[in-house]
Amino acid sequence: MAWTAPKVDWTSADGVAYGDLNEIGENLVVVKTHIDATTGVHGGVAIATPSTFMTRDAAGRSAVVAPSAETDIALKSTVTAEAGLRVAADGVLTTAVAGLGTSKVAKAGDTMTGALIGSFPNTSYTTAMVRNIVLRTTVPTAGQIQNGEIAMVYEA
Repeated sequence: MAWTAPKVDWTSADGVAYGDLNEIGENLVVVKTHIDATTGVHGGVAIATPSTFMTRDAAGRSAVVAPSAETDIALKSTVTAEAGLRVAADGVLTTAVAGLGTSKVAKAGDTMTGALIGSFPNTSYTTAMVRNIVLRTTVPTAGQIQNGEIAMVYEA
């Protein structure tokens, strides 16, 4: 049953004939059929098709193409691949952290059992950081201390 263009030029003299009522009734059936439709309405499809709107297939799925912009819908394969990369990265970090062991200096205070040596050259003089302090019994000469170290001379 197809849509029939309705009569739009009614006048009082026309009256409503049996055929007019049938056309109106048939159009109401077409509209009701359209309202009740759950598939194939307005060309919507569940497959990735340009310039159509998305519907779901019988299993409730819709297909899209691979994203090319940050705001595009992601494919399950893209999300799964990213999740796999994150799991792998977590494994690397877990191994690296485990390799550090439990030897550390607590921020609240602790006793160091080894030397703490700052980076070289340590020339960022306006930033608070660890400075290497060299204690000597004689005034250092060129090459005996590094740039950024603090030399302290004391009497033995």
